[in-house]
Amino acid sequence: MTTEHQDIHVISPSGEPRGLQMTEEPFEPAGVIITVSGELDIATAPSLRDQLTAAIEAGRHRLVIDLSAITFLDSVALAAIVHAKQRLPEEGKMALAIDPSSYVMLVFESGGLPQILDLVETREQAIEHVSA
Repeated sequence: MTTEHQDIHVISPSGEPRGLQMTEEPFEPAGVIITVSGELDIATAPSLRDQLTAAIEAGRHRLVIDLSAITFLDSVALAAIVHAKQRLPEEGKMALAIDPSSYVMLVFESGGLPQILDLVETREQAIEHVSA
């Protein structure tokens, strides 16, 4: 399994560095795991959107997004994820691995997204879900 690594470093309005790290791991059939850590916000979410779009355009129709290491998430990040879900072909599947007691889960729940996205607790459950 090949892993691609991409570091994105952004400076916050207060001048403090903050970062986003993404790794991508393909799996068969036609799947990809994108692991994200750090902060997903208006400055960094476009990178996730680009990575998801590139994966879908490359024929990866089973998407696992591991958000268990995310410390912050805003509505722009949510929009990037929903956009990817909408771009999947009919046979495509997406699952997100999110700690159920995390801030990130609270954001998803307050946005009503568990009704349209498949949220699971672990990366392994996400892989199983999209592979079924």
